[in-house]
Amino acid sequence: MLNNLQRSRFVIWTVVILFLVIGLLSAWETVEEEATNTAFIVASKRILEQANLFKQQYLLKGTQRENDSESPKVYSRTGWIMPIQGSERDCNYWLDQLYPQGSILGLSSPSTEDKSDNIHFHCSYHYSDKYQIDILLEKERFSVKANILAL
Repeated sequence: MLNNLQRSRFVIWTVVILFLVIGLLSAWETVEEEATNTAFIVASKRILEQANLFKQQYLLKGTQRENDSESPKVYSRTGWIMPIQGSERDCNYWLDQLYPQGSILGLSSPSTEDKSDNIHFHCSYHYSDKYQIDILLEKERFSVKANILAL
């Protein structure tokens, strides 16, 4: 009789622990997705912040910068950094300047798509099938958009 009671308690506790583990795992996926979504939004804000810092430097100092061993940056008429390295348009250069760490919550090496035309610059950075960041400079207006795509 005692042995059956111990066995039934063991089975009940095993089932309870199993349900708790399953609940934790399902909650973990949701938390991980929300964390990644938030990380992309924060990254887009940091890109905008860095672009604003470059614009402030340009407006305060002009194109001449002290002790700048890098190749000179190309700025728009109103001071936004442009995705031009040398004489070529380069979306990777733009991302390197505005978000040097490159990776977002473990997702790195985004594929780059240049959607620019003669009027504006538009670069899309695809971090996976679900996450994309767009950087635009159109009519002297700079914007950054974090896109979380539905699958």
